[in-house]
Amino acid sequence: MAAHNKPHMILALSSLLTLTACASSRVTSAAIPESGLTVSQIYQQSIGEPMQPWSVKRTLTKPVNYEGYTRNAANEVQNLFKPLDNPQIPIYVFPHVALIGDEQLIKPGYTTAFFLYKQNQFALASETY
Repeated sequence: MAAHNKPHMILALSSLLTLTACASSRVTSAAIPESGLTVSQIYQQSIGEPMQPWSVKRTLTKPVNYEGYTRNAANEVQNLFKPLDNPQIPIYVFPHVALIGDEQLIKPGYTTAFFLYKQNQFALASETY
């Protein structure tokens, strides 16, 4: 046998041994009964030993505030993509009469704002400004 085939033979034999070791199990291959047994009852039947019931212990603890320590989508977007300056320009709309169809409506004065640029721009994560 050549020396270069030896590692392949070892790999093939170890794979065969691993597969045969995985093929044996304690679980029987009987059909699942349709009588409404629970999963734990089916498991107990297959291993033949009673399963200990689980108990969950509830302890009352003070809730922990992880704000600032956890990562979520809002934190990531705000931290990575900083908004570039787009100043808001406030304007005052004087009281006026609005014509809607045949009706005249008196509109009170109000203040509103609009952005200086058409769209808000955001810096890329790698950009410094």
